[in-house]
Amino acid sequence: MWRPGDDAPSFDADFALAVPNPNRQLPLAVQRQRLPIAKCRESLLYALDQYRAVIVVGETGSGKTTQLPQYLHEAGWTSGDRLVVCTQPRRMAAMTVAARVADEVRISLFFSFHI
Repeated sequence: MWRPGDDAPSFDADFALAVPNPNRQLPLAVQRQRLPIAKCRESLLYALDQYRAVIVVGETGSGKTTQLPQYLHEAGWTSGDRLVVCTQPRRMAAMTVAARVADEVRISLFFSFHI
């Protein structure tokens, strides 16, 4: 167990990429379509385009955190120098989300820690 004042724990990339996914055997496109948020894609993009703030509420595992940034990217919100940022309250949650999204969009991650 890591305690404050100890050396920071090393990062184990295999651990961070071990995100539970019961549909892992299905093609990625099918996995994404099966998430509850997929039914709301167009409505969410419209709301985000029309309003300054949108609050998205859904059950855990509905795809809010992993799919919404991808929808925005696919809709062109990241063109030029614009970014879509997803925050999480804890470092491990942030790394897990980043690993999941990177896996879905087929890119590699590099984690750098500044403690």
